[in-house]
Amino acid sequence: MKQFVLSVIFLLSVLSTIPSAYAAEENSSENIQEAITQEITREREQQASEDPLSQRQSDKTDNPALHEIKPNKFDIYGSLRLRYRETTSDSIVGDGGTRVGADSEYQFIPNYWLLGRLEAGFKLFDNLDQVLDPGGQGEGIFSNDVFLRLAYVGVELPKAFLTYGKSWSTYYQVASFTDRFQGTGGGASGAFNADTDGGATGTGRADQVWQSRIQIEHPWGPISQFKPFSINIQYQTGEKIPHVQESHYKYSFGASAIAERKGNLTTGIAFNYAAVDTDDLTHLRLKGIDGDAVALLLGAQWFGERWYAATVLSWLDNHMATTNAIYFDAWGSEGYGHYRIFEKIWLVGGWNYLTPRSGEKQAGEYLLQYAVLGLRYTFKDFQRMIYANIRFDKSHLSSIGDQPIGNTYTIGVRWDFDW
Repeated sequence: MKQFVLSVIFLLSVLSTIPSAYAAEENSSENIQEAITQEITREREQQASEDPLSQRQSDKTDNPALHEIKPNKFDIYGSLRLRYRETTSDSIVGDGGTRVGADSEYQFIPNYWLLGRLEAGFKLFDNLDQVLDPGGQGEGIFSNDVFLRLAYVGVELPKAFLTYGKSWSTYYQVASFTDRFQGTGGGASGAFNADTDGGATGTGRADQVWQSRIQIEHPWGPISQFKPFSINIQYQTGEKIPHVQESHYKYSFGASAIAERKGNLTTGIAFNYAAVDTDDLTHLRLKGIDGDAVALLLGAQWFGERWYAATVLSWLDNHMATTNAIYFDAWGSEGYGHYRIFEKIWLVGGWNYLTPRSGEKQAGEYLLQYAVLGLRYTFKDFQRMIYANIRFDKSHLSSIGDQPIGNTYTIGVRWDFDW
């Protein structure tokens, strides 16, 4: 009898472990699936950014072991971006940021890389695009319709990047939070100032810029839930002041700091300073410039498996200009978000708002104010898609009385490819 009782107790104890074993296996599978989903989500949002070095920086932070064993590469790539736009007074079929380029990465010793990129863009049929999408433009150094978007070389160290050339700025690393519309946006952040790509002032695709991007570990205290801080610094010298003849900035300096929590919440601050020569102020004041160009930007972004939301706030001195090239001081805000309503269909929305600060009479009736609502059908995340947007616009972009742009209706396609 005693042996029977002991056998029953043993059998019950074995049976009692089976549900817990199944539960442990089920929890483990759920954790693995959740980790895979989070990795796919992060990769999707990283690739939505225009800045390839930021993408590489994020990939290095999230997967350091995999990053170190990546093979050397030389890629030829392109992105076909065509769109049709219609306003109350005009319509245009043309380019929406089409580009072609070459990208090279060579690891000469473990975790030390040589980097290089050359990228050209196209601005066919750009009369309306110049107003609606200045960030998609550039100076046509190859021809009137072909321009340089990026051209830099550099070295990647275990915790830093050092580059020189035409590159996405340190300021843009915060402005990029909201610069995700197709063919509009970036105006209120100040990234693309004075109807340029931000190259000369140093806030967009900065020209001839020395740049460093440094990652700082901090596995301690209340900030242990943050990924490595990103501290970014750049320097330019002697760039031409946009729309002002025979005047150049003495130098410009930019810096940004970005902190990202492990739950995909990121905050950032960016600053850019472009010094003018005091001897030039007499004729610069005719253009509204009464001192050095200063741009300050605060931003935050947050995303999940089905959604993304971001906003930035800007404070700008002698940085923005009207369409008739009059500079003014301003403040602005910009927002962007998308939400997946079906497997491949995304709802997109946001706004741009920029207004001259009190006392800036030379800006006249200038106002940048619009909201965007759109849909995307994606074939491959946001690298291959068709889209439709409505830009509800109340902007007056000249310092003198002019007709408002009116609402803009856009349909387009983006198709990225590699050779």
